[in-house]
This record gives sequence, structure tokens and C-alpha cells, in this order.
Amino acid sequence: MKVFVVPVAVACLLSWCVADGVAQVPSKPGDWPQWRGPNRDGISLDKGLLKEWPTEGPKVAWQVDSVGVGYSSLAVKDGKIFTLGDVNGVEHILALDAIDGRTLWSVQPAPVVSLLETRIASDLKQLDRNNDGSVSEVEALGRFGWDWNKYDKPSGDAIEAVAERRSAAFFKELDKDADGKLLFSEAGNLLRDAFDRIDAPDTKADAAALAKQRAESFLKELDKDDDKNISRQECRGTALDRHFGRIDVRDPATNKGDDQLAVEEIEAALAKHEAGRDGVLTIEELRKYYVANKVGGDGVLSATELRAAIGGYRNGMGDGPRGTPTVDGDRLYAEGGNGDLVCLEAATGKTIWYVNLRTDFGGGTPGWGYSESPLIVDDWVIVTPGGKGGTLIALNKLDGKLVWQSKDVTEGAHYASPVVAEINGERQIVQFANQSVFGVSLTEGKPLWRYTAPANGTANCCAAIVEDNFVFASSSYGVGGGLAKISGAGSTQIAEEVYFEKKMSCHHGGIVKVGDYMYSAGAGTLMCMEFKTGKIAWQSRSAGKGSLCVADGMLYILGEGHEVAMAEATPEGYREHGRFQVKNHGRPAWAHLIVTGGRMYIRDQESLAAYDVKAK
Repeated sequence: MKVFVVPVAVACLLSWCVADGVAQVPSKPGDWPQWRGPNRDGISLDKGLLKEWPTEGPKVAWQVDSVGVGYSSLAVKDGKIFTLGDVNGVEHILALDAIDGRTLWSVQPAPVVSLLETRIASDLKQLDRNNDGSVSEVEALGRFGWDWNKYDKPSGDAIEAVAERRSAAFFKELDKDADGKLLFSEAGNLLRDAFDRIDAPDTKADAAALAKQRAESFLKELDKDDDKNISRQECRGTALDRHFGRIDVRDPATNKGDDQLAVEEIEAALAKHEAGRDGVLTIEELRKYYVANKVGGDGVLSATELRAAIGGYRNGMGDGPRGTPTVDGDRLYAEGGNGDLVCLEAATGKTIWYVNLRTDFGGGTPGWGYSESPLIVDDWVIVTPGGKGGTLIALNKLDGKLVWQSKDVTEGAHYASPVVAEINGERQIVQFANQSVFGVSLTEGKPLWRYTAPANGTANCCAAIVEDNFVFASSSYGVGGGLAKISGAGSTQIAEEVYFEKKMSCHHGGIVKVGDYMYSAGAGTLMCMEFKTGKIAWQSRSAGKGSLCVADGMLYILGEGHEVAMAEATPEGYREHGRFQVKNHGRPAWAHLIVTGGRMYIRDQESLAAYDVKAK
């Protein structure tokens, strides 16, 4: 394992306290030093806040568009806001002034910079297949698909001129027979889904006749065994391959196809989904597509543009980091989407130490990226690499050296963040990984108990709720949530289910427990449920599926559809006291909102807004 350590002049000498079994980082009024707040439970310590919002919502104190792309929430400490975001395509950790939102520093950890530079040099060499010293559009498409245009910066020329130049260059490189047309076999594997979009329908053509002609052509070309059908193997790599499941008609009795495409099935699918399309691209179609999509780059990938393409976590559901930093005294701990874990000086952003969860601990990046937020307990930082080497690790928070790895617990990492609790006298880490919610001993990472019912096979995102010797865990995708009672002591602890309620199905928006009741908007409706019994007190549409926190007796809800609501945190019923809409930046609002220091902070992609919610 390589631990990059940068010496600092003064070591951190920090105290800890534990309230109700939950870790509490040192904090004072106005601080929100970690994921889900001072006690990692989604509850703000603020008092004296507005009890009613005006129609347009609370007043905006400031708003900036400088925090980069991503879904990370915020940590607030000593008048500074900390978060992560892809700035110009590169994952950064940022500090902002809480007074006005100006950026105090924005850094990429020094070891990550060095590793990225090495990777850029290597990737440029690999991408430049013809060794002409540049990366052409065709070469870039082979690696990134059509998304590469997000990183090809505008050239400044008119879109029409760029489209003319680039479509000509593209055809010159791929149209080997110079017939002015590109078949799927010539460009389909490069353009992927864009091939179908570029192939414009001819409104004057006989769509039915064209579909019939194309279907017969496919059969003639691909039916190698002459059985009048095209098998999966026969259509590999062709235009039919990607749509095989859609074309193969299902038997109503079994809901399954026969894995053979008859000419009639192909003809029907083409007539329905590709009416008027001939399956061939012309230079004019490509030119028009460039213009319609405002493709204005020069068609060449530079080193700077490649940095933006690979400098952070990339995903079809949204690029950028997902986790929230943790502030502990004068140090900041942050985990990026690719598993880069770093300790920085909170005042300057200077790197103190750095490790990677994959390369250093054998972890495996979950399908939508590492999304947890580091947990600080005593002298350790707890994170979740996942995998055969051990699901959880504890590192010395001062130097990043390994203290223990849970070698007897080897589930894959998912998207929840760990919590610390004391259950039946045993201090332990409780985490929700890809197969179960479980507890391991704080001192060694030894397994204590395991509860599998709330887990789904897709995404377990919601941190467990622990009270005394009871643990509640929930997930979405048709599963729901259950309460387990943990009995026994030490390594003989066991989890016994008390109840299970499918309706409390929390996706990623979290659960907040206030008194005897839990609140969650993670399943599409805001729900209030009694913790010990599972009895549902009430449900409401409210702001829709999303995240929430509690401050001064009120629920603050941010729906993923960019609606914000405030309601009373009471089991007596849904009582709303304000609702408004925030600007949509093109992706669901998945970064959790927070309330601290008399302000409500809402981050949506590169935008961060502070709302004044303190009562006058």
C-alpha cells in the first residue's frame, strides 16, 4: 500500500464526544461538520428559524455557480463551506466563504495531480493510433463515444462552418470507398446510439416499403446458416445487435423471445422505431446533426481537453463526486467518486496524506461510483473500499496508515455511509453494503451481526438508523425497510427482525428520526412512521421523492424534481408551511440540502444557493 504523506507543522490534538451512541465531531453553533450534520443524523442544532415561508420561498442570501458538477452535499465549519465538484471536468475539493459564497480555495490533491498527468500522457499516446501527434474525432469517439464532444471546447468559429469542416473530415477518414455514405459497419461502433439519431427520417419515403427492404437486406447479409432467421450470434456487432431484445417478439405465455429474429419481426420493428430511416448516413445528415446539437469544437482532443474527460468520476447518471467531506479540527477528509481518499489542511487545501480505496485496499468501485462520506471515530477515519480484502477499513486519521481491515466481512461497497454506535455495550461500526446491513467491532473490524432483509441487488444507499439495540435499514427497488433487534454480546450478537414495512422504501434521500418517529421522502412520498412498531402515522406527496433534514422542529424537504417544502416534524399529520421551486440545472436534485447557521443551503450541480431562514 502506498500512502502519500505530506508533513505538517502541528499535529491535530482533538477531543471527541459520543451522544446517544452516535459520533459527534467537535462543533459549535452554525457548524455542520460532516454528512448529515453534527451528530450524523440529519438533525440541525439551529433554533429561532422561520416557521412560515413567503410564497416565493425564503430570501436568497447569495448564489454561486462555482462548485463544479456533482452530487456532493456540504460540510460547514468555522464560517467555511466544504464540498467536492468537477471543476472544468476535473474533480476538486473546494472551500467557500459562508458569508458570500466566494471560493477560498479549490484544489486537486497533489498525488492525484501527479497520477493524472501520467495517465494523460499514456492515454494520448494510445489514442493517437495513426501517430500524427493529435487525437482526431474518430480516435476520440473510439474511446469516449459521442460524449467526447462535451470536452471538445468551442473553437469560436460559427457552428455552420465547424459542422461543414468536421463532417468533411469525418467522412474523409471513414468513407473508404468515397461513395458519400457511411454504413453501420463503417461508423456504427464509433457513433453508437448517435448513429440512429444522425440517420434522419425521409418524410417523403414509403416508410413501409423501406422497412421491408431493409429487413430483407439484413436477412440476406446476416443469415449465415440459411435458416431464415438471424440468431444473436449472427447479429453481433451489427445495427440489430443493440436492439435485439426489442425486436425479438415475446411469447405472452412466457414473456420470453425465442432468440431468433425473423424477417417479419425486423420489418415490424423498423417500421415502428425507425420509420423513414434508411440505415445509412450521408455527409449532409452529419452536418445537420452537428448544427442541431451546437457542436462547436475543433474536432481535435487536446491534452487539456483529455484532462477534463478523465479527471473525475464519469457516469451516465451524472458525472462528478458524490460523497461529502468531513471536517475534524483543522483537517478535512474527502472521498472522490473513483475512491481517492485524502486528508487536507482545512485552512489551505494542502494535501497531508492520500490513499486510493481500489489500488491500496483492493476495493471495487460500485456501479455509480464511491458515494460514502468518511466517518471519523476517535483517532481513526472509517471508509468502505468493499471487496475480498475486507469491506471496511480503519485508517489512522493523522497519517492514513491502515489500522484494520474487516477481512471476515467482504461484501462489495454500495452507496451508504457508515455510522458508529454502541449496541449492547459493544462500540461498533454499522454499515449497509451490497448484501446486508451489519455491525463490526470498532477495535478490530470483526463481524458482530448481520441483517439481510433490507438489501436489494441494485443500490443500497440509506444509512442505518440506530437507537439502543435496534437498527432500522431500508432500500428501494421494491424492497422496503425493516427493524432488527440486536441481542447478545461481543461476537455472539445476532439480529432478529421486529417488523418489515415495504412502504418505507428509501432510495437515497435518507431517513431522519425525531423522538419516536422516522421521516423519509425516499420513496416518492413523505412518510412518518413509528420507529419501534412500523406503524405509519401519515403519508403526503409533499415535494416528492428526495432528501430531507430537520431543524427547529421542521422538516426541510428537497425533491429531486427541484421542489422545496417545509413541514412540521410531527406524527399528528402533514402540516406544510411553505413551498417553492429552485432552478433546474439539467439533472435530478440529488445533493442533500442542509440547514445550519440560520441558512438553508441547496446545491444543484455547479450551483450553490444560501437561503436566509432565520426568524427576524
